[in-house]
Amino acid sequence: MSTLLDRLVDDAAIFPPGNAPLDVAIREHLGHRSSAYASLIGPLLVRDVDVARVPGLTHEPLQIGVIATSGPRGLEQSAATLHDFPHVQVVAVEIPLGELSAGELVSALTVPEGVAVSVELPRPGVYVSDDWLAAADEIAVAGFQAKFRTGGVEPSAYPDERELAMVLAALVPRQLKLTAGLHRAVRNTQAGTGFEQHGFVNVMVAVHRLLAGGTADEAAEVLAIRDGAVLAADVGSWSDDDALAVRRTFRGFGCCGVTEPYEDLLELGLIA
Repeated sequence: MSTLLDRLVDDAAIFPPGNAPLDVAIREHLGHRSSAYASLIGPLLVRDVDVARVPGLTHEPLQIGVIATSGPRGLEQSAATLHDFPHVQVVAVEIPLGELSAGELVSALTVPEGVAVSVELPRPGVYVSDDWLAAADEIAVAGFQAKFRTGGVEPSAYPDERELAMVLAALVPRQLKLTAGLHRAVRNTQAGTGFEQHGFVNVMVAVHRLLAGGTADEAAEVLAIRDGAVLAADVGSWSDDDALAVRRTFRGFGCCGVTEPYEDLLELGLIA
């Protein structure tokens, strides 16, 4: 299962609801990267406006993903600040589609070879429109991956299982990153807030089902499963090729508390 879990979880410690100070996030991220679960952890995600501070907060090698807050120009400027600091490496950038068309955004982005690009699509509403699909196609043709938000700090930010299944069905087998709200492996009601949160293992099983020709309705049923043992048994039956196919589509997700996914995977028996 190493292929399935490799660099699955990007470290979004500075983002809500974690909101860790940047220096704390860097220190803890370096600890994660030297832990027993290091292979599970992707880059530390940093806002473009904060990138210039990063080299002064560590002298150790650090891979970061840069989150755009001011469009393509902000990404370029933030990357330029790292020119004299080779110990900090940008391995990913993420940017919302915003008011630009997909074609305009793709044309405006200048990204070094080897840097993964995620373009966040808006929620499609009650159905996936032709324009929404066309934007996803332009993103994919450019070699970028689509990004979709699965939660936030209020209940309305969480798409239900039918909406997420519709999005997954529309995007499979394009590359996809998810963000926000995927703290736990299995579908759950979050203690304290009552938010209905998706499980990232549910997402994996739903993607696997869709890649095998399943429907959006079938994917929605998978996303609603709250029995971790059922999901773990499904994943445990996959071949290495199955795992590789799932990760070619579901590239990973951002999480502000990366130990939670690790603990859940341990409990489900999906990681040693």
